[in-house]
Amino acid sequence: MSSLKKHRLAFAIGAIAVAVGVWLSKPAHHHVTGFSPVVRSTLPAEGAAKTILNTTQRHREWVNVPLGPAIIRAFLVYPQRADKAPLVTVTGKDQGASDWVRAAADQLAAEGFLAVVPDVLSGRGPHGGDIESFPNAAAVASAIGRLSDTEIARRIEVVRDYALALPAANGQSATLEFTSELSSRDSQIQVRFEKRFLSLKLDGESWREAVSFLSKETGNRPIAGVSAGSMSAEDHSAHIMMAMAQPPTGGGPRGYPVGKLPDLPAGTFSATSTLLHSALSKQFVNLPVGDIQVHTWVEYPTGTAKAPVVIVMQHGPGLDDWQRALADQLAFQGFIAIAADLYSGLGPNGGNWDSFEGIDAALRAAGKLTPEEAIRRYKTAYDYGMKLPRASGKVASLGFCAGGTYSFRFAGEVPEINAAVVFYGTQPNADLMAKIKAPVLGFYGEDDARVTSTVEPTISAMKQQGKSYEPHIYPHATHGFLEFQDLAGNPAATADSWARTIAFLNERLK
Repeated sequence: MSSLKKHRLAFAIGAIAVAVGVWLSKPAHHHVTGFSPVVRSTLPAEGAAKTILNTTQRHREWVNVPLGPAIIRAFLVYPQRADKAPLVTVTGKDQGASDWVRAAADQLAAEGFLAVVPDVLSGRGPHGGDIESFPNAAAVASAIGRLSDTEIARRIEVVRDYALALPAANGQSATLEFTSELSSRDSQIQVRFEKRFLSLKLDGESWREAVSFLSKETGNRPIAGVSAGSMSAEDHSAHIMMAMAQPPTGGGPRGYPVGKLPDLPAGTFSATSTLLHSALSKQFVNLPVGDIQVHTWVEYPTGTAKAPVVIVMQHGPGLDDWQRALADQLAFQGFIAIAADLYSGLGPNGGNWDSFEGIDAALRAAGKLTPEEAIRRYKTAYDYGMKLPRASGKVASLGFCAGGTYSFRFAGEVPEINAAVVFYGTQPNADLMAKIKAPVLGFYGEDDARVTSTVEPTISAMKQQGKSYEPHIYPHATHGFLEFQDLAGNPAATADSWARTIAFLNERLK
């Protein structure tokens, strides 16, 4: 079994452990002058960092920020909220963008902050690598010690300015620095907003005080799509435990997260079981793209009749069980589904998606794949699909998250396609948009300001160019709602968006 498959099978256990840790910390009221927010996060244990990074349902990504001829890598974590968020730049004085510092950034995103962690060692590792190229924490600390304070500040500043310009940022900016590792006796949390500064001993209670300080000073009061008295969007794993504990009912099939309904795709907790029980014809094929063989999943509907092709464009974590279960759903509903492993050749020793140690490692590699190379790989999958004996000649692109952005772009790169479906992705540039001929159907969650803030400008731009664009924004739904189907308003968003998707594909392709 591959490392990533093991991570997916262990997802529920890890996520539940994280959720229990958060639940045990509630209610964590801590008073800072005039403002007493409820703190929903915890200071991560060093040993829990990887689990948090591999199981969080919050959207995170690596970005490349230019600094003259150099590139500074940065890790971003987005909150689940409907409005724009204050930015917190998170740093570790002697550890850089370590797993633990990034896990702490994830916990700040749980509080409603947009969190960014600059990799100040970008390009300074062995063979010009980043922090991941160093053999151990001591080597990281030594390399940081060789950088001047001016150079470190310059690298942090350019990343902060990049993040402040993002659509999800509200213009407020604060910093949180760990002066050393959690295990160090002299470690501190130092938080700053404008001229106000707080230095605290590094422990769980001080974490709550630091978060309260940041919330007070930045006016952080997230507008989230969760009604009063309902479960917080952060209690995903607790919801799973509750659902699993319920006895079966005799009233018909049970949906996600306990089971899977036939007319809806699997969610993250039912994806593996869906694949194991699927009786449809499927196979992996290797498609040559330059020096790389792109590992590609192909799945067929029942029978021998010709069928339309849907090019499935992966979400950030890659071609995991959920993405292949999504392809299985398309095949079940009458389409030839082709899902290319975009990370082919990017894994350890030139491996594919299944060679990564976890989702976090796959996401790190994704930041090194250029959009041009991604489109080249999807075009190869498209060319392959059009030549299949069972292909009807009609084709659509359909993508999620980064794949949603690629699906929108693909409609301009390959104007011959008949339809494009975009799940929580953004529009291409004006030149590509002008080339689009196919109708575009888009789906977005209200509590995903990073993406949803781009919808109105996209409506205007597509209308100005005479293009067909039909967006749907679902109240109280989060980013990735089709995967994490039990959060907030995600159940209704899943049911409606998928029904519309299938109707749209049937209308345009059959």
